[in-house]
Amino acid sequence: MFFLDSTGFFSLICLLVQCGMAWIFAGFFGALSRGRGAWLRSWQGAFLGLGIALTALCVRFTLAHHAASGAAVMSEGDLAVRLLYGLYCAGKVLFAWGLVAGVYGLCGVPWMQRGWLAPTIVAVGFAMGLALPTVECILLVQAPWFAWGCAHAARVLQRRSVGSDDVWRRVVVRVLALFALAWGTYFVAVLVVGPLRPQPVAPWIFLLQLNSLIDLVLQVVLACSLIVLVLNDSHRTVIDALRERDRLREQVQRDDKLRALSTLVGGVAHEINNPLTSILGFTDDLASVDPLLRVRAARIVREQAERCRLIVQRMSLLGRGASLVAVEVDMVALVHRVARGLAPQLQQSGVGLQVNSVALSHRFVADATGVEQVLTNLIGNAVHASPRGAVVTVSVSDGRDGLLLEVSDRGVGVPAADRTRIFEPFWTSKKEGQGQGLGLAVVDAIVRAHGGRIEVGDVSGGGGARFLVTWPWRPITDAGVELAASPATPSDQPMAPLKPGARLLVIDDDALVRATIARQARVDGWDVVEADSGESGLQLLLAGDARFDAIVCDLRMPGMSGYGLHDELAKRAAQWLSRLVFVTGDLASNEAAQFAARCRVPILTKPFAAVDLMRRLREVGRTA
Repeated sequence: MFFLDSTGFFSLICLLVQCGMAWIFAGFFGALSRGRGAWLRSWQGAFLGLGIALTALCVRFTLAHHAASGAAVMSEGDLAVRLLYGLYCAGKVLFAWGLVAGVYGLCGVPWMQRGWLAPTIVAVGFAMGLALPTVECILLVQAPWFAWGCAHAARVLQRRSVGSDDVWRRVVVRVLALFALAWGTYFVAVLVVGPLRPQPVAPWIFLLQLNSLIDLVLQVVLACSLIVLVLNDSHRTVIDALRERDRLREQVQRDDKLRALSTLVGGVAHEINNPLTSILGFTDDLASVDPLLRVRAARIVREQAERCRLIVQRMSLLGRGASLVAVEVDMVALVHRVARGLAPQLQQSGVGLQVNSVALSHRFVADATGVEQVLTNLIGNAVHASPRGAVVTVSVSDGRDGLLLEVSDRGVGVPAADRTRIFEPFWTSKKEGQGQGLGLAVVDAIVRAHGGRIEVGDVSGGGGARFLVTWPWRPITDAGVELAASPATPSDQPMAPLKPGARLLVIDDDALVRATIARQARVDGWDVVEADSGESGLQLLLAGDARFDAIVCDLRMPGMSGYGLHDELAKRAAQWLSRLVFVTGDLASNEAAQFAARCRVPILTKPFAAVDLMRRLREVGRTA
């Protein structure tokens, strides 16, 4: 027995240290395995088995040294020795089994999953330890399968490395390979010195006496490498989880956009398809020989086309960067003006309108058209919700934060559950065909663009809805509102006179739109020149004999767009800028909004009424 001399005593010290390290590493893997995969628990079981095996061996040879110091020798055949050898073999089998199983689990490869197999093999190991006569025999028998287990684990781990950055996997592979080599060497050494009656054959006996030191070094390096490997795997798992989270977040955002787009498209299709159906239905009547039928069809087509235009205009107000022109507004006069416009609806519904106002302490500055649209929507909704004989109340007063506009009705009110949704586009509580679900969404967009807020509640005393709008006295600059130098021209005022021979340049890549504008301008008295691109329009304007009193140009065109034309004229012929009027159907885009903020050229949003365009062109032409 080679643990009883001085070198063996050193080996026993190494064995004790190795035993303590095995238990420490079992604790490490136990802490790391919480909430993790089964493969970590396999490594915990492996080092628990190693701790049991080495503890049994330490007890056996510590008792042997104690007996030797008392001039006695513990026989290899003693029952206590046989039991300790059985625990040793069972623990080493458990270590090899758990080590291989953990490597398989780390690599995502299924290992022998039968629950009875591991206990059976451990029992076989215990029986082997009881049966073998000497520790050298135990070392001889366990060396082949232990070396095979380490080599097999190294082979599996090497095949399943995930990339060139798997440094610690390669370290573990090399340590396992050294373990396999060491135990193969132990096998040869035991054969040389003899398993039953060991002979002091140098250097093999010396190698066997130092196997505890060799195993201690390899065990510490292996365990540390496995721990770092686990931490790296955890780090990789966290990174993968973060990437998956980002992917899912992007997918959710994409789904939300698609859902919003689907809602928008569905709402637009529903609202525009109705008037389009009427337009297509009455188009055939325009070719009728009956003049009365043609007149009726033309009137209906025009009305429904105007309805489509208003729907699109309302939708454009829901976009970002809407450019508003703020002027001084007489709110009370504007309320009465809207009331006059709603007189037929009030009369038909049998609903009265009461306006309450006080003298305001501040000048109210806002976009007059936007405020009028807010009033029209709120009062119109209140009239629609009120029963016959009821009175809609409109109040205008001073507030601490700005002008207060209150519209109250005597209808059923707005349920608390719906108050957060009534300002969503295309959401409406009205019956099918009675509402577009855009009115309050437009109201909210206009109020927010002015830096104000709108609230909905119940009328005091019960019954009816109460909408309270708070307008700032002056629009805040970051709300996208530009203060005008003079009041805007009311739409019901006569247009400016057109001087004889006034020339108009129409620049648009769409032939039908260009022809429509040209036809309307000729009817209005303009001498029209057409250009089908920004490049050709620029060439006409830079010609030495160019004479145009007004220019109407589309913003979005292939090649040189309206933006490019504006910038080129600003550099080469700035005198034309004061005669420009831009038209676009894309004022809500970032590019158009940024352009509108930096230029001083009027911009009309498509689809526009011919009278509005002609009025603006006459204003521009008058200053030419």
